[in-house]
Amino acid sequence: MHASDLLNEAELLHRHLLGERNFRGIKLIEADLTGANLTRTDLSSASLQEASLVGAKLVGAKLCGADLSTANLSRAKLIDAMLSQATLTEANLRKADLSGAILSGAVLSGADLSEASLIGTCLIGTLLKKAKLRLANLTGATLSQAILSEADLRGATLNRAILSEADLSGANLSGASLIRAYLSRVVLKKANLSEADLTEAYLRSCKLSRANLSSADLRGADLSQANLRGADLSKADLQGANLSKADLQEANLSGANLAGSNLLEANLRDANLSHANLSQAGLLLAYLIGANLKGANLSGANLIGTNISGANLKKACLEGAIMPNGVKGKD
Repeated sequence: MHASDLLNEAELLHRHLLGERNFRGIKLIEADLTGANLTRTDLSSASLQEASLVGAKLVGAKLCGADLSTANLSRAKLIDAMLSQATLTEANLRKADLSGAILSGAVLSGADLSEASLIGTCLIGTLLKKAKLRLANLTGATLSQAILSEADLRGATLNRAILSEADLSGANLSGASLIRAYLSRVVLKKANLSEADLTEAYLRSCKLSRANLSSADLRGADLSQANLRGADLSKADLQGANLSKADLQEANLSGANLAGSNLLEANLRDANLSHANLSQAGLLLAYLIGANLKGANLSGANLIGTNISGANLKKACLEGAIMPNGVKGKD
């Protein structure tokens, strides 16, 4: 008898108990496998749509190409499982453990991964559009070229995660932790990163136009050549950040901390820097045309070669600053 000829879940569990592990292509739509132990079982290309696998043990299981759309895998143990090219559209994976699992090329659109553990998980090229990942742990996960547009990642942990060339446009990452995350060339247009922790994150050439980064922690982050046009960085902490050649035209940086930051050749045309802290900042050859620097702290800043035509410097502190013509400013 072939695995695909199985009629019900009871027969599957019985044959599994007898030591059989190869159930490739099995068809058990709407099966009840709640709490089942299917560790290291081969379920590649299986049809398990709408199946209940709540609390099931699938450690090291092979589910490559399996169809688990709308299946319930909440609290399931999928540690080191193989799920590449699997379909998990709108599946319930709340509090599931997918640590070390391989989900490259899998489809998880609309899936619920809230509070799931995805530590070290491979999600290269995975489709996670509108997926729910609130409070999920993605520490050290690889999400290169993954599509996470409009995904809910509020409060998620992505420390040291690799997200190069991923699409997170319109995603909600408010309060998320992305310490030392690698976000080179990531698309974050109109994304919500308010109060997110991006300490020492690598955001070189990142697309953050119209993104919300208000009150975000970006200390020591690399934002060189990033597109931050129209972004909201009000009250963000950018102390020691690298913003060389970044495009910050019309960005809101009011009340932001840019002390000691590198803004070499940065485009700050028409940006709002009112009451921002730019002490000891490097603004060499930067463009501050029409920028609002009212009440800003520019003490000790280097403005050599900076274009400040039309900028509002009312009540700005210029003590010890090196002005565009090389003369030291006075308070």
